[in-house]
Amino acid sequence: IDISEYKSTTDEEAITVRQKYGLPADFLLAVGHFRKRKNYMRLVEALSVLHKRGRDIPLVLVGNESGDLPAIKQRIEELGLTRHISIFSNLSDHEVRCIYKLCSLFVFPSGYEGFGIPILEAMAAERPMVLSDISVFQEITQGKGVYFDHTNPESIATAIDNVLLSTDECARLVQYGN
Repeated sequence: IDISEYKSTTDEEAITVRQKYGLPADFLLAVGHFRKRKNYMRLVEALSVLHKRGRDIPLVLVGNESGDLPAIKQRIEELGLTRHISIFSNLSDHEVRCIYKLCSLFVFPSGYEGFGIPILEAMAAERPMVLSDISVFQEITQGKGVYFDHTNPESIATAIDNVLLSTDECARLVQYGN
């Protein structure tokens, strides 16, 4: 990735994207194609857990359809989260950079990845993040991230909650990413 593109994305550009897509002031972000291995189903279930805990934070999913989107949408509907989750596809790279810049927390719930470019993108956008406890994510972040059991929605929700409730932890994660 070209870090300078993230650094040169202005607040005004981000606000324009916020307005264009109706993005809320605070939201969780996950980026990646809609495939089973991306584990969006568990992330949606974790959002339901957060809502039951009284944490009304929306989720934005950015990615292109790769087979799992209908099932994800069905699960969102079953859990009554339709108005709390926004799904965007076919965005420009610039729009995705702006959405990274706008999010409160980046969440990467994958069960398997060969690498994990979105981690580097979140770091370049200076966003805190919580990640699956898979080895490649721990390697990329040198074990200094906040990790969760990607098979457990409660674990995902707790990691999200712990970071969002700690300005010190958010600052530590952003500083590490720099």
